[in-house]
Amino acid sequence: MTTENKPVELTPTELMAKIAAAGASGDLAEVIRLGNQLKKHQADIQKAEAEKLKAEAEALAGEREKLASAIWKAVKQIPEITQKLEAVKAKGFTFKLDDGDIQYRAVSLTVPTIKSRTSSGGGGSTGALKAQTGLSRHELVEQYATEEEKAAIAKAEAEATSRPDSARYSAEKPVIKRILADNPHLIKS
Repeated sequence: MTTENKPVELTPTELMAKIAAAGASGDLAEVIRLGNQLKKHQADIQKAEAEKLKAEAEALAGEREKLASAIWKAVKQIPEITQKLEAVKAKGFTFKLDDGDIQYRAVSLTVPTIKSRTSSGGGGSTGALKAQTGLSRHELVEQYATEEEKAAIAKAEAEATSRPDSARYSAEKPVIKRILADNPHLIKS
């Protein structure tokens, strides 16, 4: 195969100039074609940058491992650090170096995450709305929603394919918000 038939590759700057000219002349097909070529350049640039970062990370891997080992040894030499961390049930810590104008002046302790309660599935009401207004969601909708809003809620519930209660709740949310905004006297706490 000869190189005579191979199309000449345009630079991104040249492509942008040609896109502008095609746009000015109203040639939408040419704008799209050139835009697709420009997108190809974008992907190539991003791929090259990713490869550069990957090569840099691989080149630094050995030095990073040595530094991590040196930090570990230095931290272990701080008197009673292990006991102090264990006393507050921390498993370790993280710190950051300052970055230009951003100054990190804190150390984050690594602590276990504790679940506050066990979940057994569906959400269900927490009663917060009733505590706030003295009325349940259903009572608020029945007393304050317009007929159109009630019809929209019923339609959402009827057309639900899997969870009618969830569809009803989602349809009620904006109605409840509107009711509370229009009737601030309902909010007691």
